[in-house]
Amino acid sequence: MDLAAFDEIFNRYADSVHTYIRRRLDDAPEADDILQEVFLRLWNKRESIVIHSSIRNYLYTIVQNCINDHLRATKRKRYTLVDEFQEQVEQMPQPDEQYQVKQVYHIWKDATRKLPGQMRRIYVMKNEDQLTVKEIASELQLSEQTVKNQLHNAGQRIVKILRQVQLLFL
Repeated sequence: MDLAAFDEIFNRYADSVHTYIRRRLDDAPEADDILQEVFLRLWNKRESIVIHSSIRNYLYTIVQNCINDHLRATKRKRYTLVDEFQEQVEQMPQPDEQYQVKQVYHIWKDATRKLPGQMRRIYVMKNEDQLTVKEIASELQLSEQTVKNQLHNAGQRIVKILRQVQLLFL
């Protein structure tokens, strides 16, 4: 099939094929894309086409295959989206878990407030302000080892409090 023959087929059948696709897909906006795919497949197979009946029947076979491919892809995409949504819902904390997380956060904040002055300041700088040990040491004019020791001791105190609270949630 040469370009002139392809143009003739396109001009003769494109409108009726497009109408058929729109009807099959309930006026889906993808009808234009499927029409393009139909004629792209026809062009790509132009060298090997063997038509046993009519070009119209051959063309509508391509149309049906393109529609079926589109419907399968849409169905697969829909299931993928449903699966992703389900995973997101399952990963979201449930109301009672959200309450527990808030409670633990408040207990943690309270435990942080109960730390001695400099220890609290170092702990807050590290965990809330996200400063490095080196930055904290420089700002407070302390050795890095002192900062590390204070962080370690603060962590132990907070963990002890949180372990006591953990027993309440069991």
